[in-house]
Order: sequence, then C-alpha cells, then structure tokens
Amino acid sequence: MAESANREASAVLMLLRWGLLLLLLGAFGMLWLPPSWPAQVMALEQHWSGHVFGAATRDAVHEQAVRWAARSAGTGEPALTLELRAWLGLDSQAWGADWSADRQVLLQGLHALFLWRLARLAAWGPALLMLLVGAVLDGHWRWRIGQCGFDYPSPIGRQASLIGVGGLILALGLELALPLPLHPVLLPVVVMGAGVLIATGLRHRPKQL
Repeated sequence: MAESANREASAVLMLLRWGLLLLLLGAFGMLWLPPSWPAQVMALEQHWSGHVFGAATRDAVHEQAVRWAARSAGTGEPALTLELRAWLGLDSQAWGADWSADRQVLLQGLHALFLWRLARLAAWGPALLMLLVGAVLDGHWRWRIGQCGFDYPSPIGRQASLIGVGGLILALGLELALPLPLHPVLLPVVVMGAGVLIATGLRHRPKQL
C-alpha cells in the first residue's frame, strides 16, 4: 500500500516538474521569439487543418476564432497591466521602443494563436468527449465484472489511471499554450492513449467485498 502511494506521488511530482519546465520555456519564448512566429505557426496549422477537417470546417473554426478575438478586443482583455509590461520588459526606456513594440505584437499573435487552437479544440470536442466517456464506461464495467472473479487488481494498473489523467491535462495545456506547430491529429491520438490508461486504472480499482 505504501509502495503504491509512493509511486503515485512520484508520478505527480514528475508531472509538476514537466509543467514547471514548460512554464520556464514559455517565459524565455515570450522574451526572445520573433514577433512573426505565432502567425507562421497558425498559418501552418491552418494548412494542416484543411487536409484533416476539410476547407469548410477549417474556415468555420477560423471564423469562430476571429469572433472570439473581436469579442475579447471589445472587452479590453488583451490589454497589459503596467506590472506585466514591466515584468516582460515592455519598457521603452529599458529595452528600446522597437523591442517593446515587437513584444506587444508577439503577445497579440500568441493571443490569436490561443483562440485559434481553442476553436479547433471545440471542433474536436464532441468526438473527444465520446472517446473519454467510452473509456470510463469500459473501465467501470470491466471492474464490475471482475468483482465476480478471483483475479486481483494490480497497483500498476491503478497508477495507469493517474498517468492517463495527468497526460490528458498536460496534452490540453500544450495544445492551447505551446507556441510550436502542432498537427491537429496529435490531440485525438493523445486523448485515445489517455483513455486507454484511464480505462485500465478504473478496471484495476480495489475490490469491494
């Protein structure tokens, strides 16, 4: 029992380390990425999405992202506070007006990239939700069936559920925040793998006598 708890704690620590590493990489990227980078990433992902979804769905996803961008611009959400501008180095006296303007353009591009990926995630949403619901039901009913047998649950199988949930959260975070080109097929592949792990973990839950 203690060994299983130690394994789960080590898995959580590993996910936290990866999350911290990604945050640090994101901070360095905010400082040194070229301002045209988000637009190039979004153009490449839209090209890939045209092959995966089709032109009509790709254009609908793009229009939804544009509507969200216009709505957030109307509410003033992209505006930066003075503290955030100072932390990012958006101070013309300290770094120069050109570099400050480039960081502002980069932030606007990252905001547009985030909304594009959020709209793409919404397009994948129903199919991904069906995958996860099917995985949860499969794991639950296999566990119910196992109640009538003599096999014992594996602690490694229970750990698989934690890894699956952590991997799913990490994948969604990368899908929305990583400023690198991501093929639209990667997300359902990762969700399918996470679903298999979640079903395995639910199947190996402790028996209820």
